[in-house]
This record gives sequence, C-alpha cells and structure tokens, in this order.
Amino acid sequence: MPHTNVVSRAQMLAAATAISAAGLLVIPTPAQAAPACNQYGFAGSFSLRQDNGYGVGFSAKGTTVAGPASATGDSGEKLVGRVTGGIQGRRIDFTIKWGGAGTGHYTGDIGDDGSVRRGATINQSNANSAYWDTNYPLKCLDAPPPPADTTTGDTTTGDTGQQVPAGPAVARLGVAVQGPTTLRAGQGAPYTVILSNPGDAGAPVELYVSFGGQLQLTGQVTPSGGVSCDVINNAGGTTAVRCTTQQLPSKATASIVVQGRGTAPGAGTLNVTINSSDPAAQVIQKSQKLNVSIT
Repeated sequence: MPHTNVVSRAQMLAAATAISAAGLLVIPTPAQAAPACNQYGFAGSFSLRQDNGYGVGFSAKGTTVAGPASATGDSGEKLVGRVTGGIQGRRIDFTIKWGGAGTGHYTGDIGDDGSVRRGATINQSNANSAYWDTNYPLKCLDAPPPPADTTTGDTTTGDTGQQVPAGPAVARLGVAVQGPTTLRAGQGAPYTVILSNPGDAGAPVELYVSFGGQLQLTGQVTPSGGVSCDVINNAGGTTAVRCTTQQLPSKATASIVVQGRGTAPGAGTLNVTINSSDPAAQVIQKSQKLNVSIT
C-alpha cells in the first residue's frame, strides 16, 4: 500500500497562521532626511558681526551683490564702501572696497540653517584678518519639491483623489542689532536695530528697545522703512523705545538707529524684542541682547 501522511487539523491551522503572519510582515522604509539647500541667496538685507568689533551690512537680493556697504566699529567709527561678489551654492564670497581703509575679502560656508559661522575676513591692504558670523540666516533659493501626487485615490486610507492645497504664506520675522560693545564713560554711539521679514507674507510688528546698566538712551531715535517710534520714560529713570509698523511686507527690511551713551564705568546692556499681532507670523529671532562694557 502507498504510504499516506496524516495531517492533523491543528497542524494545518498552525501552517496557515505562519503563512498569514509572513504575508503581513512589512519592513518599514527608513525616514529620509530633508535634503539640504543647494543654493542660498540674499533676502534683501545682509549683516555680519566680526570678532574685531565691526558690524558690516548691505542690501542685496538673489545670488549677487553690487552696491554700497557700511560698517560700524565698537567705538562708533563708521566706514562706507562698495561691495561686489555673491553666493555660489553654499559658499559666500564677496569683496568690499572701503573708502580710505583698504579692501576686505569676505568668505564663508553656509550651514544647513542658512547661517555662516566663523567666516573669514582678510584685509587685502595690510593682511589683517578677522572672523565673522551672520546676524540672521540667508535664504534658500532651491525650487520647492513637487507636491505629492494625490490624484489616484486610495480606498484603504480614505484618500479621495483630490489635490491637497499648498499651505498659506506666512511672515518670518527676525531682528538683529549692531553697534559698539565698548564705550568710554560719557561717550555716545549709534546702535542700529535691523528688522527683517524673509517670509512670503507681510505682518504687523511691535518692537521694544530697552537700555540697562550704565548704557542710556540719549533720546535720538531714527526709524526707517515705514516704522514709527516713541520714547518711553520708565519709573526709576530708565528709558525704552517702542516702535511699530502696521505691515512689514514680505522680503522687506526696516531699521531703527538709537543713540546710546555710557554714563559711568561698568556693564551696560541693550535689549531688543519683537512681537506680532498676527498669530500666523513666525518669529525666527524674537530677541537680541548686546552687552556693552563702559570703561
């Protein structure tokens, strides 16, 4: 007689269960990190802070720059010049020919957050060098990725096959401050507050500049870019500046120049804080603090 294998009902059920489990085994695909930006550019205003005490700034959009530039030293000295150069990919490289103060060559690598840390400055006239950092990020100019295809429809996920609308444009607000970090007692110097919006929508902005310690406001305030300011005299003799604009447009910048003075040897501070009444606005730099030593 031919040999016959007898399979029990329990064995058949175990085999079916194993096959079902194998069929349901899904190995998840590792999440892919968002691609880094390949091409950065200027967002309308650019400024940096050198470790030798100079703040440098100029206006530019896109990947190239050609126009006026300015600098302010720790002791309030000012320089003006002309800047040329630009950004190639993630490398920034520009030259400023300063009137009567030589020519500076500025280079640096742009990080994933759009900032430059420890960029290099070489004065081509006397070989002096310094390091610098950006005061606020550069703009990524890469084309956005194509929207996900949602036209097929999927009854298992509830996808109806309709296109998903793009998210709303929002403002992205930031603030930076430039000025000397060392003053002699009795000496005055200008401090420049730069308000920026590299976002895709405008927003109202409220800004406060407050002085502390041995640094005081002299009462001179010069706003620009559609900003209006009032001086606030607080109890105890301290003063602050409140500035507002009904709308800081997309890709726009504004500045406020305040005059500070060292009253006596010691430590002083200048604090800047911004807010917006638009709940959708993103504040990428809400506050900046500058420590000033009064000698």
